[in-house]
Amino acid sequence: MMGRNDTNAPAVSSAELLDVALTAAWSGADVLKAGARGSFRVTNKGSEDGNLVTDVDVEAEHAVRGVIQSRRPTDEITGEELPPSGRHQAAQVRWSIDPLDGTTNFTRGIPFYATCVGAVDAAGRWLAGAVVAPALAKTYFAHRNGGAWLAEDGRVRRLTGPAGGRGARLLGMGYSYSAEIRAEQFRATAEQMRDYTDARIFGSAALAICAVAEGALDGFVETDLGEHDWAAAAVIAEEAGLRVTRPGPESPTVAVDQGASGSRR
Repeated sequence: MMGRNDTNAPAVSSAELLDVALTAAWSGADVLKAGARGSFRVTNKGSEDGNLVTDVDVEAEHAVRGVIQSRRPTDEITGEELPPSGRHQAAQVRWSIDPLDGTTNFTRGIPFYATCVGAVDAAGRWLAGAVVAPALAKTYFAHRNGGAWLAEDGRVRRLTGPAGGRGARLLGMGYSYSAEIRAEQFRATAEQMRDYTDARIFGSAALAICAVAEGALDGFVETDLGEHDWAAAAVIAEEAGLRVTRPGPESPTVAVDQGASGSRR
């Protein structure tokens, strides 16, 4: 567990955390890029059919953790595929890793997948996030109060969310592996679509959230996500000026829209 209220601890620099997040995410994305060119083993995890994991997921998480542990050895690390590490009172920062968001896409040769690395401090403030999509050659990144950015085609540009007046409003969404939860999500879809004209499912929550920051989508909503699915991308969306709702005791929903700037929980 991360330490709290340590007045002697040095201030955490969100810009420094972003540098670590980017380096770590690039390291994981290199594993994905190499894995996509070769053979990989696919298995099902958990009790729900379709929740896939590959040996590339695990190798990529090892690569991401290696960077973080070398740069910030006292931090706590949590991820989708490996047990938590560094759980001690001295930890000022916890890292949330999705080494391969969009595993099913990866196994089918669909290019919407990414390595995602987010950082949260002991007070629960999300400080930095990096989402690297190697097959799309896109790197999304942001740190607290530093704006949201996209590196693509040798250029870096600031992200400010969707523009209005384009004649259509697109909602990004996704569905659970659980048939029971999917049934609930289907019932909720009509209400969620009330302010939109069409929907898109990317198969990667992180890339869908980043697409709202980029302006390709106008909003995003999904339930039954793990923290690693949204941790990094939510920072990017907030820094693009979007309203971000993270799951909490009252609701399991992750939502991104064009309301006032997020609460930064």
